[in-house]
Amino acid sequence: MPISPQNPNAIKINLVTKENLASLDKTELFESLKFKGNYKQIVFLPESKQIFVGVSLDISNKVFDPFFKVDFFNLGAVIINSLAKTKITQIQLEYVDSATEFNSKNLQDLVLGMMQASWNFDTYLDTKKAKTKQLEISLNSSFDGLLDPNKITEIEIFNTNLNLVRTLVESIPEDVNPESMMKLIQENLGNKSNLKLELWDAQKLQENKLNSVMFVGRASRYQPTLVHATLTPKGEIKHKICLVGKGVTYDSGGLDIKTEGHMKTMKTDMAGSATMFGIIKTLAEIGLENTEIHWISAFAENMVAPNSYKADDVITSYSGQTIEILNTDAEGRLLLADCLSLATTFNPDYIIDAATLTGACVVALSERYTALMSNDKQFSDSLFSHFVAENENAAQVILPQDLKEEVAGTISDLINTSKVGRQAGHITAGLFLGHFVDQKLFRNPDIKLENPKEFSWVHLDIAGSAFNNKKNSIEHNGATGQSLRSIVSWVRGLDG
Repeated sequence: MPISPQNPNAIKINLVTKENLASLDKTELFESLKFKGNYKQIVFLPESKQIFVGVSLDISNKVFDPFFKVDFFNLGAVIINSLAKTKITQIQLEYVDSATEFNSKNLQDLVLGMMQASWNFDTYLDTKKAKTKQLEISLNSSFDGLLDPNKITEIEIFNTNLNLVRTLVESIPEDVNPESMMKLIQENLGNKSNLKLELWDAQKLQENKLNSVMFVGRASRYQPTLVHATLTPKGEIKHKICLVGKGVTYDSGGLDIKTEGHMKTMKTDMAGSATMFGIIKTLAEIGLENTEIHWISAFAENMVAPNSYKADDVITSYSGQTIEILNTDAEGRLLLADCLSLATTFNPDYIIDAATLTGACVVALSERYTALMSNDKQFSDSLFSHFVAENENAAQVILPQDLKEEVAGTISDLINTSKVGRQAGHITAGLFLGHFVDQKLFRNPDIKLENPKEFSWVHLDIAGSAFNNKKNSIEHNGATGQSLRSIVSWVRGLDG
């Protein structure tokens, strides 16, 4: 998708504020069209091949919402969506009102939002019915200096890898499964000189006692697998980060099978791993100076067969902690338990996991928001600030210590659901996961611990934000790629 100099044949995009409408000599026309320059208000004037886009947002009222601001990524998507029923593919950013605060970051976000909104998942459609537009974006001379070749390359990297995440989440489970994921990872990451790949099969998972992963995936015709990718920086390693993503490539619910159509869209239950896949690929292609990145995801299908794991089973996890199964549909946290424990063995400074983990998160926060939970306030605040900067909706959610007893077992160390049922299910799931980043709780003699400690960790519940019906910045149905930009931004900020 090219970004090029001025194009006389392109539709011109003009960003304007309320204050500057009078200077455009179209007052009467704008009044007849009720265009006032309000944020996301759009007027298309075909005869002059111009589009006017409002960017004025009234923030005079007291609002405690850090996301209540002009979002240029979203604005780019809104512009493209307004042209969805046209055949227009050539657009040029023509004018930005001088009253509008506009910088290189705004321009990058605007262009990336346009690119993301022009992409559609059409893998299984007749090519004649393909929905993705081959968009051509050009810039008028007033934007000179805001996008150098390196920034254009970065936009293209982000666009490609957001599309990778969205494609993986949208694809059918016949194509994206524990075995095929190994091939996809090898194809996408295997040729990068700054990346080292370890791909585990079921035998290696079994040998290393990742029993929680094996239990969840043993009823599938596809045996569980695991990826451990390591990104090496150019210079001296000053920071080490582990990224962990939930990789349930299909979730039937197991023996506690999903009902009433809830199995539909469970192909998306690997969105956490897809997000981390896209993140490490983006970071590898951009390059880091002093930060080592590890990505760990286990892949499994939660299916039904004579050898399905059962409610009443007790699993000894990789950490050595035992888990009583109360519900086979609470399987994602079992994969994460083993992967988080494995992540601690690399002694990282920070651990981030992402998972489509709980319906409770959607009930509490809606499909628009990622729930951000942590055992480290400074880490949580730092990462959250990047979600705010990138306009990727998130909410910080506390992990109350007086609720930890709700995931404590009676015949085991832990239970895989909560004693309070549906109440605060996203929080009790987070509290469950917290046991696997604290090595002081580990009991596996094979894990050699010289100085057991609790690691700084953030858990992102993306159950709503990863896949929804237009409740997202690109205002599209389906996979969103949400969280990738924020996490990459935070890593790069740490890297300096």
